[in-house]
Amino acid sequence: MFGRAISCILTHRRIGIIPRVYAGLSISMAIATLPIQADAAEVRLLSAAAMQSVFRDIASEFERTSKHTLVTTYATMGAITQRVLSGEAADLVIGSGPSVSTLMREGKLRPDSQFTICKVGVGIVVPSGTQKPSITSVASFKAALLGAKTIIYADPAGGGAAGIHVARVIEDLGIAEQLKSKTKFGAGGDVTEVTLASGSGALGMTQFSEIVNKPGAEFVGPLPEEFQNYTVVAVGIPISAASEATDAFVAFLKSPRAVAAMRANGMQVE
Repeated sequence: MFGRAISCILTHRRIGIIPRVYAGLSISMAIATLPIQADAAEVRLLSAAAMQSVFRDIASEFERTSKHTLVTTYATMGAITQRVLSGEAADLVIGSGPSVSTLMREGKLRPDSQFTICKVGVGIVVPSGTQKPSITSVASFKAALLGAKTIIYADPAGGGAAGIHVARVIEDLGIAEQLKSKTKFGAGGDVTEVTLASGSGALGMTQFSEIVNKPGAEFVGPLPEEFQNYTVVAVGIPISAASEATDAFVAFLKSPRAVAAMRANGMQVE
């Protein structure tokens, strides 16, 4: 067999095949030694819970079109600030405008990376099929709170913008003591779910984006303008986390598809 192989090679040499074989082998070896381009990458998001419904709508499209993967952790806006200051790693931070500005001043985020993507107000949710209270005036809003069987909002101690604001509104209305015994706290981002689980007579207060498009939830409307609070949602890139994948997701957040998803989830985009 070895003799036949030698004979074959000699025959090939005579007709000029070996140079072509060697050339082909050289090209193949050169290709094999080239560095492999890692097109796909993970983008670790540390995001305000207010964006949860938006990212649920757009994440799969971004992953399909970019080949990158989103790995998202949600927290209250106050918690995000503390987690980044404590050294938690992320490729992109999405929180309130003041939170992102604070992290930038502390040297945790790139100074040129901050931009606002939307703002979101606070509204009222009740379980579908239950009575919707009138909240068209301060007086009717106060009556709705006093008449509810259970009041739900995010625990202010968690640092969430909506929870802190709602607690302040209740204090300003002078009914904090009257509501104390029937108040339940959400952990942040789950106020609608806790409201639905509480059943008839439950009234939840949280950001629009955490209410709209959730099965079983009835969006009653925004808080009266006198008590409304809009949270600006901003983006910042950590100092050591810049990458093509992160930049691709930042660009995607500015796309018509992402903007449409934000508006569909109750957010205002300028």
